Amino acid sequence: MFSIKSTAPSFVGGDSWANDIGQRPSPQAGPAPTQPRRREDLLTQQPVPGINPPVFEDMITETGDTDDEWAEKQATYTAALAAHNIAVQKDAEAMASFDAALEVERQKVDRIAIAGRVPVNVLGAQPGDYIVPVQDGTGIKGIAVHEDDLSMKQYLHAVGRVISIEPDGRAYVMVKSV
Repeated sequence: MFSIKSTAPSFVGGDSWANDIGQRPSPQAGPAPTQPRRREDLLTQQPVPGINPPVFEDMITETGDTDDEWAEKQATYTAALAAHNIAVQKDAEAMASFDAALEVERQKVDRIAIAGRVPVNVLGAQPGDYIVPVQDGTGIKGIAVHEDDLSMKQYLHAVGRVISIEPDGRAYVMVKSV
């Protein structure tokens, strides 16, 4: 019986090889602060007393931000943005450290695809071809065999059938159930 060794199997069960590194870190930065808006004077139209027909003029009913208030809002925003950028950088560093530790642990195990879809390092295949294991020196490799050229023995040993070709030319295989 043959299976496909994969770095990206579709289905994984009982995968405990990464338990020692803990949970993936959660982002701590939160949403970015929003740029403040400068509050403008609120104006209303009021009639000028004693003029007929009425003439209206703008009256300030609520004052907007003074230059000092606006400068304070900008300074608060700038400080909040700097703190957010530092938190984003720390999140990125924590995630990079976790991903590096995860990759070190992943390199220690062989993950086997026994169902689903998976890319394989077989070039020159066409959709519909079967991937059949063959002796390659002291190891095993997969070759693509067209359906019309497939023997019963090869069919029984086939690990899957090509369903598409990846952009890099590798075959994308539906793993054959055994």
